[in-house]
Amino acid sequence: MRIAAAALSIFGLVFAQTADACTAFRLAAKDGGFVYGRTMEFGFDVQSDVAVVPAGTEISGTLPDGGKGITYKTKYGMVGATAVGLPVIVDGVNDQGLALGMLYFPGYASYPDVTPESSSRAMGPHEFGNWVLGNFANVDEVKAALQDVALVPVVVEAIRQPAPVHFIVFDRSGKSIVIEPLEKTLKVSDNPLGVLTNSPTFDWHTTNLRNYMNLSPKNAPAIDLDGQKLAQFGQGSGMLGLPGGRHAAVALRACGCLRAKRHSV
Repeated sequence: MRIAAAALSIFGLVFAQTADACTAFRLAAKDGGFVYGRTMEFGFDVQSDVAVVPAGTEISGTLPDGGKGITYKTKYGMVGATAVGLPVIVDGVNDQGLALGMLYFPGYASYPDVTPESSSRAMGPHEFGNWVLGNFANVDEVKAALQDVALVPVVVEAIRQPAPVHFIVFDRSGKSIVIEPLEKTLKVSDNPLGVLTNSPTFDWHTTNLRNYMNLSPKNAPAIDLDGQKLAQFGQGSGMLGLPGGRHAAVALRACGCLRAKRHSV
């Protein structure tokens, strides 16, 4: 419950304001525990509330035609944030310390059509968090059970389409996986970094990290160039090159690009 309380505190801070990007992450505490947090990218109010769901609650998934899909009784109690007025936990934690985050994944998420064979194990992508948190105690259990569920294209009225999303899951040991609906199947990736953001796919982001190996939380030291001492302008030079950085050189370069574009019109 200590983990749940910490997670709820983060939910309250995150959903109370609009952020610039959507990133889920794991923080390691000095006592060996882990806390899950995230930012939120949507520019409109997602109408988020805190939901507390006790163990033994019966939950059903939804089919694209509005019918009932998978039905199960939760093994574990869970608490988390809902969205757009739906009775689903999109970010939360259960009483075993398993945490899940759902992040926007436009342009890449794809879901199979429901079939007579899959309807009894089907649900909308936005309902996946309920199923994971309600039934499993750790990451390995989630991985082993993914073959027993199907995410199908159930339209969410608030966005007028099936939710294009992917998921990050953590357990109390700090172990993490990413689950992505790609080519109409669920792809699972181990995630030792404990971080997930939006599109493109997770493997693209891990490769793209190679472009930022020079970044440092410390300021760049001054250098001597043939007797001319060169030092940073302002603070944050160690993060120069990070998109959206606040260092003065970043703002100057952006300004120069805008001016060049204006004069070329």
